[in-house]
Amino acid sequence: MIEDLIRFFKKTKEETTGKVPRGFCPNCWGEQEYDSMIREMYEDKQIDVNNHAANYAFIQDFIVNHIEGIHLKKGNNGFECPTCRAVFKEEPENWI
Repeated sequence: MIEDLIRFFKKTKEETTGKVPRGFCPNCWGEQEYDSMIREMYEDKQIDVNNHAANYAFIQDFIVNHIEGIHLKKGNNGFECPTCRAVFKEEPENWI
C-alpha cells in the first residue's frame, strides 16, 4: 500500500490528475471532509520544523485515520470500499 502511494506521488501532476493510486476507492480519494463539511486543504509549514519522530508519528496517524479507510478490500464479489460501500467488479479504470 505504501509503495503504491509513493509511486503515485512521485509522478507529475499531469500524470495523476483524475487518477487514483492502485488499491484505493475512486469515490473516496481526494475528499477533504471533516465534521461533515468539505474543507479546503492547506499546507502547514510548522510540520517540517518538527523533529523526525513527531513527523513520522503524524504520518502514521494520518495513514491509519485517512488512508486505511478508503483502501479497497478484496471480497467475493470484487473490490469493496469500507467507507462508502461501493463494489467494483473489476479494477477501476482510473487506477495507476
